[in-house]
Amino acid sequence: HHLTMNRLFCAVCYCLLLSSTVVAELKPEDQLTIRVNTFRRLDLIKYFLDYYQTCDVIRQVQVVWSDQVNSPPTDWLQNYPPGKYMFEVHKTDSLNNRFKVLDNVPTEAVLSIDDDLIVPCEDLAYSLQVWKANKNVLVGFSPRMHTYDVIVGNQRYLNWQYTWWSGIYTIMLTKAAIMHRDYLPDYEKLVPQEMLTQITTHRNCEDIAMAHVVAKQSDAAPVWVHVIIYEVSTGGISSGTSHFEDRSKCVDQLKTLTKSSPWVTGYQKVMRISYLDWFRYWWMDNK
Repeated sequence: HHLTMNRLFCAVCYCLLLSSTVVAELKPEDQLTIRVNTFRRLDLIKYFLDYYQTCDVIRQVQVVWSDQVNSPPTDWLQNYPPGKYMFEVHKTDSLNNRFKVLDNVPTEAVLSIDDDLIVPCEDLAYSLQVWKANKNVLVGFSPRMHTYDVIVGNQRYLNWQYTWWSGIYTIMLTKAAIMHRDYLPDYEKLVPQEMLTQITTHRNCEDIAMAHVVAKQSDAAPVWVHVIIYEVSTGGISSGTSHFEDRSKCVDQLKTLTKSSPWVTGYQKVMRISYLDWFRYWWMDNK
């Protein structure tokens, strides 16, 4: 009995020591840069900035500003740590600006995320570690699946339930995904101009286009990380009645224009091991 309790006590000490070590060893190069696209939702972006200033894992937040009528609220910046936030002001109104870098990106890892999504800081730090082992692909939280419709002869974009039911996915949406900064300039180079124009006009599918770029360059499946995500708004383009039809057309058009369908099927879902799981595995190995 005493031996068992000693083992348990040592295991708890080890877990606590490991946790404190991870925090203590966090360095500037072990951080990520957030790129967030926002458009006339000041309440959301303010909440977004207020929350993420608490995350040590974030080196900088670059707010992509494409509003051609209203100026960005640069007076907000005085309320935050110097250099933590910046407004990247574009001369055009296009969703393609999400990946069009006008300034330096200070970290290799870039988190592309929507302005209405909140991911806990510790989950971002964990996801960054996962990305470090998979730097050539998208590592994210919103996987989707596409398929081929043999009846009509086109590719179809499927809703999230198909992935949650099957555990299979081919597309990682950049509404919340980590990528290497080198993929940002690749976006305009590799996405056909016709597709870029369509994205600007219809305000849709820039995420699928980027996922296509990464899939083609990496020839590997994205990685799905299970974390908690809080969505602080409702509505958006995904709530439209023609959403899935429009997205299917994008997938199909990318195949036609690039003469390629580089999607690789992913099967893995990365999850934290809880302390309870750790004890169970440790006990099985030591009993």
